[in-house]
Formats: sequence, C-alpha cells, structure tokens
Amino acid sequence: MFSEKVMNSLEVAANEKHSISNLEQLGVSQKLINLLESYNVSTIDILLNMKKEQLLSMENFGPKQLKILFQALSSYDSLDDDY
Repeated sequence: MFSEKVMNSLEVAANEKHSISNLEQLGVSQKLINLLESYNVSTIDILLNMKKEQLLSMENFGPKQLKILFQALSSYDSLDDDY
C-alpha cells in the first residue's frame, strides 16, 4: 500500500506510538484527522494495518482524502524528532 520509504518512516512512528494527530504537522486537516479518529484510527500503528479499501469504505473518506493522507505520509520522515 505504501512505498518502502514511507513504510520505514511509519514503522518508526508506530514503534514510538505516534498518534494520528501528529499528521496535522504535515498539513492534514483537523477535519480529516477527526474523521480517522471517529473510526478509531488513533495511532500510526493502526493506520499501518489498514488497507486502502478499508479507508475508502469510511463515510466521507474518498479518493481526495486518500491522496491528501498519502501525500502527508510520504513526507512523514520530515517531521521533527522533538514531539
């Protein structure tokens, strides 16, 4: 589902128990974060275990939100280490 670079970054984030709310630093809107959290996707670890189809099956989560999420995840390794 994700590129190898993104997976490596996300695995580090998951091991460090980073929350979905950290994605706001990458430009993900609070609305999208709230949507994910409303489906109990509260950590990067949970997100790593989801398939594209699962995300798209969420109400109000479509291809546009998927693209935004993937763009943010692809730059995840640019986050500061101090959070």
